[in-house]
Amino acid sequence: MSDVALVAGGTGPLGRAIVTALAQRGLRVAVHYRSRPEAAKELIEALPGGHLAVGADLTDPAALDEAVSQVERELGPITVLVNAAHPGNHSIGPVAGGDPAVLKAQLEAVSAHAALCSRVVPGMREAGRGRVVYLSGALMSRPAPGFGAYGAAKSAATVLTKYLALEEGRHGITANIVAPGRVVDPDEEADLTPEQVKLSAQLLERIALPWFPSPADVAASVLTLVDSPAITGQVLWVTGGEPING
Repeated sequence: MSDVALVAGGTGPLGRAIVTALAQRGLRVAVHYRSRPEAAKELIEALPGGHLAVGADLTDPAALDEAVSQVERELGPITVLVNAAHPGNHSIGPVAGGDPAVLKAQLEAVSAHAALCSRVVPGMREAGRGRVVYLSGALMSRPAPGFGAYGAAKSAATVLTKYLALEEGRHGITANIVAPGRVVDPDEEADLTPEQVKLSAQLLERIALPWFPSPADVAASVLTLVDSPAITGQVLWVTGGEPING
């Protein structure tokens, strides 16, 4: 029987690419969504094999528990957890004088990541193996004006994932982080704010490659970590060669 993967945030651009890559690798995939059931259903219908769409607000403990329980009932024990879920509104704003609600919303994603790991990892312990991959971002270590709340949340969840790696390695569980920089889907035109257009142009001057990574590139990096039993506690930067400190 093939392994079961839960991809939190599976209907976003990165989530869709990761779901597709895992399914093509032969895993049975549970596609988590928060508010887009039609997108999750469309995705799994386009993939071969038996997959599942499951909805939940991951900041709600009861909803999170029920979603994971549904995956376990219908697909089996989860041995691969990929968390690409995060509030969609990154709300550019300053650290000093910014809206406290923005920071609160961003940090809720950190609590949700911890809760998700707490719910799924015990099953991995029983199985004697597991892979946890957290989707972070370059903004946690390469500051850009206005993204302080987002960067702080990504940084916090990254540190939690490193601690998870330290604590769970003896159970055959690895935990790693994929940190993309600017990602461009060649099949979609993104609506960017003037600030994002300016930042994008600046980043292209900084990276080694003449193009930005795609969602498929990020998914390939996730597969590398899922396939690797001896890599744990690491950050894999998918930035096209942008120099990152930290």
